[in-house]
Amino acid sequence: METDNNQSSGTATTIRYGLTNNITRSFGANTTVSDLLHDRGILSALSAPESVVAVANGRTLSGDEYISNYGNITLEQQASSKA
Repeated sequence: METDNNQSSGTATTIRYGLTNNITRSFGANTTVSDLLHDRGILSALSAPESVVAVANGRTLSGDEYISNYGNITLEQQASSKA
């Protein structure tokens, strides 16, 4: 498992994008969904674009929620706002 300064020995969270891309990492207790969505390393590892939202348990997560509250998070392409 990869380690960096934002990680702790807490519960691992699996981040998914698409049908086959996923990674499992431990995140620090104070790591937020916004931190995840701005982590180019994770997005790159998953081949995910920058315009994604985080979804868990069927709902879109807000940026200030803590990742440690979720065991699985799916990144989904953000819907276009063009009318």
